[in-house]
Order: sequence, then C-alpha cells, then structure tokens
Amino acid sequence: MTAPGADENPDSPSLVSVAVPVTLDRGFTYLLPQGMERPVPGSRVLVPFGSRTLVGVVRPVAAPEPEPEALSKLRPILETLDEAPALDSHLQQLCEWMSEYYLAPIGEVYRLALPGLLTNADAWVAQLTEAGVQVLDPSGPLVLGVDAAPTSAQRRILLAIAAAAGPGLPVAKLSRMRPRIAGALRVLAECEAQGWCRTQWSDPEEGGPRTESHFRRTALLRGPGSSEAQLREILGRSKQRRAILDLLESRSRAAEDEGDSNGGDDDGWMSLAELRAPFPRARQLVGPLVEAKLVAQVERPRRTDPFDSVTSAPVEPQTPTSDQAAALDALAKALAADQFCSALLHGITGSGKTEVYLQLIAMARAKGLGAIVLVPEIALTPQLAERFAARFGDEVAVLHSGLTPRQRLDAWQHISAGDRPIVIGARSAVFAPVRRLAVIVVDEEHDASFKQEDGVRYHARDVALVRAKRAKALVVLGSATPSLETYALATGGKHLLLSLRTRPTPRPLPEVAIVPLSVHRPDPQSLLTARLTTAIGDCVKAGEQAIVFLNRRGFATSLTCTDCGSMQRCPDCSAPSMTYHLSRARLLCHLCGHIETAPDACTDCGSSALEHGGVGTERVEVALATALPNVRVLRLDRDAARGRQLLNTLARFRRHEADVLVGTQMLSKGHDFPGVTLVGILQGDHGLAMPDPRAAERTFQLLTQVAGRAGRGDRPGRVLVQAWSVNHPAITFAAKHDFAGFAQDELDRRRPMANPPFGHLALMRVSGLDASAVARRMAGLARWVAGAVEVVSARHEDDSDPERPPMLTCLGPVPSPIERVNRRTRHQILLRARERGPLRWLLSELRPLLGSEGSGARQTLATVDVDPQSLL
Repeated sequence: MTAPGADENPDSPSLVSVAVPVTLDRGFTYLLPQGMERPVPGSRVLVPFGSRTLVGVVRPVAAPEPEPEALSKLRPILETLDEAPALDSHLQQLCEWMSEYYLAPIGEVYRLALPGLLTNADAWVAQLTEAGVQVLDPSGPLVLGVDAAPTSAQRRILLAIAAAAGPGLPVAKLSRMRPRIAGALRVLAECEAQGWCRTQWSDPEEGGPRTESHFRRTALLRGPGSSEAQLREILGRSKQRRAILDLLESRSRAAEDEGDSNGGDDDGWMSLAELRAPFPRARQLVGPLVEAKLVAQVERPRRTDPFDSVTSAPVEPQTPTSDQAAALDALAKALAADQFCSALLHGITGSGKTEVYLQLIAMARAKGLGAIVLVPEIALTPQLAERFAARFGDEVAVLHSGLTPRQRLDAWQHISAGDRPIVIGARSAVFAPVRRLAVIVVDEEHDASFKQEDGVRYHARDVALVRAKRAKALVVLGSATPSLETYALATGGKHLLLSLRTRPTPRPLPEVAIVPLSVHRPDPQSLLTARLTTAIGDCVKAGEQAIVFLNRRGFATSLTCTDCGSMQRCPDCSAPSMTYHLSRARLLCHLCGHIETAPDACTDCGSSALEHGGVGTERVEVALATALPNVRVLRLDRDAARGRQLLNTLARFRRHEADVLVGTQMLSKGHDFPGVTLVGILQGDHGLAMPDPRAAERTFQLLTQVAGRAGRGDRPGRVLVQAWSVNHPAITFAAKHDFAGFAQDELDRRRPMANPPFGHLALMRVSGLDASAVARRMAGLARWVAGAVEVVSARHEDDSDPERPPMLTCLGPVPSPIERVNRRTRHQILLRARERGPLRWLLSELRPLLGSEGSGARQTLATVDVDPQSLL
C-alpha cells in the first residue's frame, strides 16, 4: 500500500483509492474522470461496482499503481457527493486502524462511521426529463437534438424510470431488473447523455409526510392453536419474519391484557422505527406478512424519539464528596494538559460516577470542547439521558437503535455542525463527528455489549482509546467492576487510577448473605427458596420494593419427553434444547432465532408426556404471583420489554406501581431504584460452568452489579444470593464487595496460562453449511497456523523459559462449544500469545487466507475475532 501523500506518475491517469461497503477485504482503485475535481479524503463518491452502484468513501492513501493490463479495466468515479469531507482526518485514521487491527474489510469499517442514509445507494435516483417523456411517446412530436431512437435496452430503462413513484427510480434497482440488462449503468449514462433522463441524490424521507407505518398482529392463524404447517407454508424458512410475527403477537396480547388503558401508545400497534431496532430490514421483512393478512398496517403520525421528550428542569451540580473532588482535580489537570490521557474511575455501586462525568464535561464545555459518553445499552439507561438533559439542555444528542434513518441523519448533522457537542450513545456512538473532541467517557467499561460479535468485530472501549489518542483527548473508563485487562493496566501505571470508595449519602453497601442450595432446597418450579420467598413478602409488607434476578429468560429452558427422554431441539443448532415461552406458547432458539409452536406430542416418539424442565424469568414471575397473590410483579427481559415498552416498565417500577421486578442481566445496567431494599439472586453460580476463561470474572461482575441495585434510597439494602458453589471465589468475594481480592485471586490463576491481561487472544473460526467442507478447510488452515507457530518459536528460542508460557500457542482445531448455529457448522482455533507482536505478525500473514471459499452449499467462511470476549 502506498503511503498517504505519495507522489503519483503525472503521465498516468489519476487514481483514487475508495473504501466500498462490501465484505471483500481490500480497497478498490477508481479512475478520476477528466474534468472532475479530485475528491478530498473522507468524502463520499458514487462508484460502479459490478452491476451495482454504491456509495464509497475516498481513503487517505494513494491508490497503488496497477499493472498496464489492469489499467484498462479500471472504472471511473460517477459522482462526488461531498464538497467537504464527511469524515474528518481523525475518523479516517481510526477507520484505517480498525481495518488493520481487527482484520476487517475497509469498506465495512467506513460504513460503520456514517449514518445509513449517507451510504444508501438507493438514494441515488434517476428521473425522466421532458425529452425522455417525448421519446417514449411514439405519437408525440419529434424531439429536437435527438439523433437516434432509443435502443431496446435504453427504452426498457426509460420505461422503468417512468413507472417509478416518488422521487425517482433508485439507480441500484437497475442491476436487479429481470430480464437482466447488460451494462445497465452504461446504458443509463447513454440515456443521460442524450438528455432523456437525469440522475441525482435524493433522500427518500426528506419532505415526506410526518407519518410512518405501524403494524399489528391480526387474528389470522394466531394463538397456541394456530396451524404450524400453515404458518411455515406462508413464511418459509425466514426466521426473522417469524420473529417479527411473534413480537407483534406478544405486543397485541400485552395490550389486550392491559385493556388498552394507555391509549394509542400501548394499543398493540408497533411503529416501523420500533421494529427496525431488532430487525434493521423490517420494511422488507414485514411486507409479505401484510400481504398474507397475518399483520395489519396503518399510517399514523410519526412518533418522536422517546429521549427527545425528556424535559428535566435544570439541575445544579452536586457538592462532590472528598473522593469525587480528588478524582475531579486529577481529571481537570489531565484535561488542561491538552494531551492524551486515560483514567480508570473505579467506584463502588452508587458512589456517584455519573456526577463526576457531568462535572468533567462541564469543564470541557466551558472551554468550548466536545464530549462522547458511551453506555452499554442506551435504551436501558433513560435516567442518564435525563440527567445530562437537565445539566446541559439542548447541547445533548442521544444516539440509539430506535432512531429512524432520518432521525439518525439529523442527529449526525447536528453533531457534525457543532450544534450538539455532547453525545450519549451505545457502541456505535464512538464514531460521532464531535467537533473539538476533548472527553470520551466509557461507562460500565466492563460490559460485554461494547464488543461487536459479528461483522466488524471491534471493541468500542478500545476504539475509544485509539480515537482519543489521535485527538489528544481524555478517556475516562468507569466501572464498579472493571475488566481485569483495564484494572491491570491501571495498577501498572498505564491508566490513571481514581477510586470512589464511598456513596454520596450515608447509605452503606447492601449486606449480602449467601443461601446454600444444598441446605435450603429451592422450589423446582420457581427456583425460589422459602427463605427468599419470605424475605420478599416481608419487604413488600414494609412498603419497599424487591428485585429478583435470574439470567435466563423464558418459562422453561427445555421441553422434555418423559417417555423417550428426548428434548425438543432446534432443527438448525446443536444446543441441547429450545426455550419454552409460556405467554406465547412458543419454543424459541436463543442462538439462531428459530421459533415454532410448542408441540402437543413429542416429535421423536409421538408421546404426549412432555414436561417443562429448567426455569426462566417468565416462570418465576408466575410462581411469585401464585405464592404472594397480593404482590404486584413486573418482568424485565428482552421478551417482555422492547422500545417504549421497556421504558414504560422501568418508569412504572420507579413510580412504585409494582412491588417486585423479575429480570435478567438487563437489571444490572446502572438503574437507580430508590425504593429497592432487597435483591434476590436465584442462581448466583449459573455462569461458572461456561467453557470460557472469563466465566468467573463475568459472574463476579454480574453479582456485584445486580447487588448494587439495593439500598440506594433512605433505607439500607440487603442481598440474598442462592448458589450451589458457595465457596467459589466469584461468589465469596462478591458477597464481601471485595473487587481487589477477587482481581488478585483471578489474576494469579491467569498468569501461568498467559490469558489476558498477561497475554493476547485471537479466535479463528471456519463456518459453513457443509460439515465436511468446514472440516477440510479448517484442517488446511490449521496446518498453515502450526507452521507459522513453529516459525515464531524458532525466532524466540533464546527467549525460552520453562517457567513462562510459550510465546505463541495454537489450541485446536476443535468444534466450537456450540458446534452448529443456524444450520452452519463451526470449528475454531484459539491463538494465545505472550506478547502482541508475534500474534500481529501471524494474523497479518493469515489475512489473505480468510474470507469466503467455494460456492453454494459447500461455501465456507473463515474469520478471525481479535481480542475475543466469548469463545462460544
């Protein structure tokens, strides 16, 4: 690759390197047409790609000089879409680094950094001119200046443009016309040169009515008794369409149960924006459901972003505690230095980390500087948005998955123009185009949701650190339970270590009691021990609230035949069983999303002796309502709460309209419920058996975070942790709120194995529909990796020390712990290195061997996850 700014041969055609949003792992070279001004790096350009037209981004590197025979095959840029760069130099450098570090296609990385409408090729449309109208009208007058009648291909394109509704025909659709038109883009250019049509950029949502489509489940084939065969006939194998149908049915049932008491907001209709959050292609997916009359569609006034409706009265900064004051003093000095600095703000739950963020950002704003605040899931932290709006008003932009494409573009433009210098958002907000960026906060930096598990597998915390370094900004990583990698860097002097050891009010940390399940046997139907059930009843009688935590959603984790012993498994995955969801009478695979109606008889032997095994949050909710009939119970998990429904559930519990909140790890995301004095954890050791080196760390973090929801009001809190492995360090240290003790114990276990933070990991995986093809390709890659490991070992022979782990180790190949997901077989190799350098060398050499290979059902895909957070 030629270095940025390298001289080009003045006699050669002008070349431009463009990041095109495709999964091919390379940049693409295009010709600069004669007379077109060279687009600046970071600007968007319209380029031909195969039979399609795509929006790419000009890279800040010189295009490599092609071979003479390849030069004639280069295609020209069609149009420059930006006068000024859409991405500044820092974001361009960030994208280039991400592609190199995460071995990700450069075009896919650039696509992450821009809102969807700015990379939407369908927004490039063709419109018929008056001359084109007359050319298509054989009875009309002759058109001056037309030398020839259109060819059959030109005529087909002109007819398609004439038939298009709205702002015009998306140019991208020309490649999808059937029968296919050879060289469709060339034919379109010929039509435009004749003056029969024109092409332009058109935002499909701009100027449209302020309404949007809303959808609701109809009664057709609805309910437990519906015909599974008929549904499959209509839906085919589309798991996403089935999931949308199931979600709409759940929303309709919830609205009916509440008697439509909340009017239009909760009457069972879901907006397209709400559907787009879990299903980005919702518009295309829901169409066939409407045609089949399984779903009804209406147009309603467009709902506003729920975070835009936050109207908190201005709030003055709180007087900081001594710990907060010390942290703010250190951060103020780092901010004033105008140099890159990273800090770990390690504070116990409820110690006031958010107030430190607010006052630090206020310092930055006093100097006219900008800030980004990353949170694990923005929809789960409405209180944070309220607090920032109360402190900074209209200066705050909130980015989240529920925004429509138009709303996301509007927010991006406000941020880019400097109108919203403070951005709050989840993982992708790290790319927000904040001007004069000075502060990046990563709240709950340990949370696994900061790591993207597909596509570009980046970690937002690490990307934030790299972006801040290039911008000479300050990064604050906040957590009560920091990741051990971050904690080790802080104690080693790489991050500034700041501690908050007390809460702002005299509220002590909750008292934690461990309930051994070997002594206090739980109810098999609910997992509740008598001790916890009594404690919940006493808590409610005292006018207080309780949280019950179980990290498994659904009613039962299996449906087992007591005659033949088989479990009702997902047809496309190798997990032991699907999860049964009572409210929908459905079996759901939480791996691939497969949904089917719960059978009346065993699918293996035909017996009707089916028994629910295991317990999920839905079953606990039912059991609590039965055992404590006067207690009001709400449930918070991904089945019961999405979008506005989620915000409503949180608001209802905060207003004390319910006594008990049952939920999954969504409860651990920093919520502040002043009325909660009791937290019950049903299976505290649930995650310890996972085949993952971070299993103990995640269990400790989850227990500590959930326990921290208790005792945040005027009354002290307490926590009951039910567990079998009561002596496991993750349980015992969490019960004592002893992070330092757990960290030391866990780090001592990791050091001999060179597991992070004492080493570095990369997970290579091969997947495909054909198991034998996967095994063959993995075997070939494994041989190559083994040879590369030998090369590294030979280079470091003098460095061998029997007391230290090897410089580079290859573990595998082996089938993945869950070998088959969504019909794709998966095999993997784990690479573990004592130092980063040898691993980076191996990955750079391996990169050309990755990607797709083969075709059809025998096609395989090889990927690498750098710094993986899960090995499943």
